[in-house]
Amino acid sequence: MSDKTKITFRQPSFVEYFNNYDFGDDVSDAFYVDSGLTYSGGATTSISGLDHLEGETVAILADGGTHPNKTVSSGSITLDRTTTAAKIGLGYTSTLQTMRLDVGSQDGTSQGKTKRIFDVTLRFYETVGAKVGPDTSNLEEIPFRSSAASMDVAVPLFTGDKKIEFRGNFETDGYLFVIQDQALPMTILSLYPRLITNDG
Repeated sequence: MSDKTKITFRQPSFVEYFNNYDFGDDVSDAFYVDSGLTYSGGATTSISGLDHLEGETVAILADGGTHPNKTVSSGSITLDRTTTAAKIGLGYTSTLQTMRLDVGSQDGTSQGKTKRIFDVTLRFYETVGAKVGPDTSNLEEIPFRSSAASMDVAVPLFTGDKKIEFRGNFETDGYLFVIQDQALPMTILSLYPRLITNDG
């Protein structure tokens, strides 16, 4: 029996907890950045207090609208336009990928058969900004701003259906990808693709 004790050192671990947060129906209150901070006050183009993000490229939501990314220098950033409410932090991309579609065919399952999705309806809840496509390299941006809407105010949150023409080709998988790569909310309630299945 050895009297020696073996000591094992482990790398430090961090656990991040997400709180349920209902920001209501005002998109300017949305908080979809990591390690972020909130600014609220008089109109300004200079945001400081970002020392923990020094040298990082940050995503910005300014008065409810997306703003070009900035790199933190000396704990601060300078915006391209004034804002009275901002969320600043590390951006991230949310990706939804469906399973292989099985919509049936004349002789049973459509699994393994050639198919093409030609349009898809997405049902959203309090969402702004999203892209859809057959893979992450071929995405169609979903329009949320009306042509009649003012360009100097944030796009309001949308609840309802958006029907989008799909860029898919004939293939056996039939995947759908929905991407949110902006600091904005996106909740998908359901997806309704329309497609052609080759029974041959």
